[in-house]
Amino acid sequence: MATRARIGLELKDGSYISSYQHWDGYPGGLGYTLIDHWENYDKIEEAIELGNASSWRYMVGQKIDFDDRSNPLHEVQNCYYGRDRGEKDQGPKRHLNGVCLLDEAFNSGEEYLYVFKENGKKDYMGKETGEWFYTHYDNPAKEIADMKPLEEDAIKDHIDMLNRHIEMMKQRKAA
Repeated sequence: MATRARIGLELKDGSYISSYQHWDGYPGGLGYTLIDHWENYDKIEEAIELGNASSWRYMVGQKIDFDDRSNPLHEVQNCYYGRDRGEKDQGPKRHLNGVCLLDEAFNSGEEYLYVFKENGKKDYMGKETGEWFYTHYDNPAKEIADMKPLEEDAIKDHIDMLNRHIEMMKQRKAA
């Protein structure tokens, strides 16, 4: 079963851009991927500009056959409904401000909203850095500033997932 999410980016002019993401949208899945592989503003903007996606992985990637799941690129790159499957009207959504993004965030069945915001700091290479924030549809933030920082929750959720996997492995070996 899919855990749908919306991925947003605060643009330089204070507006936002976002796109839908279908699979593994919970913090330990997509959230962990975002904090681990998506820390560059330009890379995030490029990915969102390609529109709605089946999945986000480690890189934007290249056009691939959407339905050929034997292609190993499906494990490492994003897979888009427009670029890779040829669907129409799959582009990103643009939002005047954070309030508009939050108002529209959960209109397509999304359970989570993730937003990347630059923080004015630079990494070791002098590139602008930022931080991921998130909210859940059960108790959505009223303002972007009320969204929770993602990093710690994503790591904890990912560790819990790995521990559950280890327990299942032990149960299979015992059976």
